[in-house]
Amino acid sequence: MKALVVYNAFSGNNKVAQKIPYICQTLKTKYELVESFQSRGPKSITDYIVHHGEEFDLIVAAGGDGSVNEVVNGMMQLQHRPTLAYVPAGTCNDTGKTLGLKKSVRKTMKIILAENKTFLDVNKINDQFFVYGLAAGSLTDVSYDIDYKLKKKFGRFAYYLQAVKSAGKDRSISVTIEADGKEYKGDYFLFLATNSRYLASFKLHRKERIYLDECKLFVTLIRKKNKWINLIDLGLFLLIGEHYRHNIEHFEAKNIIITSNKAVPFNTDGEKTPKRRKIEITVLPEQIEVIVSKRVLKRHFNKMRSS
Repeated sequence: MKALVVYNAFSGNNKVAQKIPYICQTLKTKYELVESFQSRGPKSITDYIVHHGEEFDLIVAAGGDGSVNEVVNGMMQLQHRPTLAYVPAGTCNDTGKTLGLKKSVRKTMKIILAENKTFLDVNKINDQFFVYGLAAGSLTDVSYDIDYKLKKKFGRFAYYLQAVKSAGKDRSISVTIEADGKEYKGDYFLFLATNSRYLASFKLHRKERIYLDECKLFVTLIRKKNKWINLIDLGLFLLIGEHYRHNIEHFEAKNIIITSNKAVPFNTDGEKTPKRRKIEITVLPEQIEVIVSKRVLKRHFNKMRSS
């Protein structure tokens, strides 16, 4: 049995690298061989997994949501995929919270060694993949335009400060959206498609319990008004959830096509993607075996509900 630990040393205020020896030593209690790989730059984790991922039984991503995104984009190119585990060590860690993992490395390693496994849906956008969230429009640049020193000093609150700073910029989009045969067309302050229980550390309040293997995305569209109305709409959506519908449409979809007269920048799992005039999003069911907490396995996966 072989395990690989991949990590971004700049995640979590540069503290990830300090945790790697403990993570590796803990894994050695169950795995005969444990190796590690440190990110050398954008997409280097993805490239490493494409070339070496099939050599391992387990891949542990240590870092932020971007690190998990890189791992998944590498694993989706493998014919034989290892199990995925995650040690949250970033700023917001929406993926980790969704999977029921702890910020405490010791507690997370206990969950990993307990090996409560299930299969996770993966979302495809053109030729790339994402795990929990796709966004376009205003404020979606916050996660990658944020000043690193500000992020290091204030943690996740730096995102909120950056959001206030970016609020005056009009990045609304004019698009046509086809979602499972229905069409939505207009000018939107924000487009958001998620398969997650959290966004920017806010817990997303849905009408019904979120199941992470339902093979669908939850879509929220905020229609463009003036910036203050839209910011209030966004804030109340984050606080109240789908019950808030002022200038907002909520729906679920498995296949989504978005077209625009001009190229639109998108954000996937907090990472910037190239501008495009057309994207196609498809939910791929049960693509990657993942380790989750026992509580999340019971509460947020359909197979556990039906068993």
